[in-house]
Amino acid sequence: MRCRELLKYLSDYIDRDLDASICRHIDSHMKGCKPCIAFINTLRKTKGLLKRQPKAVLSERLRFRLRKLLKKS
Repeated sequence: MRCRELLKYLSDYIDRDLDASICRHIDSHMKGCKPCIAFINTLRKTKGLLKRQPKAVLSERLRFRLRKLLKKS
């Protein structure tokens, strides 16, 4: 597995939401790729920081606008 292929799986890999065979490929790749190791460590730290943040409360108007924007994309 190449670095670019790996990127699309990393979030699910951290969450342990991947098939075991894909995890084995990622584990194998990580043994020899320092840039990917650094990237996944940064992703883990970012995820941890985000979990500690209080949840934002959005106004009904803002929720509506956000849903509308998300539907367009």
